[in-house]
Amino acid sequence: MEPCAGRPLGATGVSVPRWDRREKSPRISADPAARRPAREETRGREIRVGDEVVYVTETGTGTPAVLLPSMLISGMTYRSTVDAMARRARVLVVELPGSGRGSRLRAPWTLERYARCVADTLQALQLERVTLIGHSLSGAAALVTGALYPERLSGLVLADSVGVNPPGSVLALTLGRAADALFEPRFSVRAAPALLLNLLRHTRSVLSLLRIAATADLSAYAARVRVRTLLAWGARDLTVPLGSALAIQRLIPDSTLVVSAKGSHDWIVERPAEFADAVARFMARGG
Repeated sequence: MEPCAGRPLGATGVSVPRWDRREKSPRISADPAARRPAREETRGREIRVGDEVVYVTETGTGTPAVLLPSMLISGMTYRSTVDAMARRARVLVVELPGSGRGSRLRAPWTLERYARCVADTLQALQLERVTLIGHSLSGAAALVTGALYPERLSGLVLADSVGVNPPGSVLALTLGRAADALFEPRFSVRAAPALLLNLLRHTRSVLSLLRIAATADLSAYAARVRVRTLLAWGARDLTVPLGSALAIQRLIPDSTLVVSAKGSHDWIVERPAEFADAVARFMARGG
């Protein structure tokens, strides 16, 4: 297994930004009455992990949750989701190399290498035992991280993740995505520019990631996950249908399935308050 292009930043002697961490963080509450207004300030910065650059934004206070945007788009697509979550948690959005505002890669990465980079990034940010959230394609990277680096996580959230029962071809994946787009106007408007920029800036990585999304079977990794896991799925998902969530649930012993009755593949963005509630309840149960 290859590292994230080198050692984590904290091991190189180069200064790592220290985030504002409070010793006594408020407990997360799933009670709507206990919600506090989201902090308006959002801090974004580049950090170097080995030879690559990861772009991190942070908002909110409390128990940390790390969101990995789908590597085909960018963190900005999830703004409404982050705002909803930041009312009850400290939310860090990590754009990995080969996507968004991360560095360009000389050659496409495997999911295992992405997982190593996630672990190294958490170490560089001095984060331990966090809730890691992956959506769609980044769900696959999060799943592999949960299997290989469980000591870094207190919980794993897979939102309509690829990786089990793959469609088998990029064409089948694209057709399912096109069908979902008809029911996701908010997501489609936000994601289209980000996808175009990724195609221009990270062309080889995007093409490789599409092939991975269409063909990768991560059943063996799912069976190795021993971290508390929330499967957050849209009942109307046509890209990765609900049957995939049921298959993952059978493979991960300590997993819970939450289904959005009106959600499709990208309900994490289309229905941000509903998704934030599900994550808050999951994190609260973990103490």
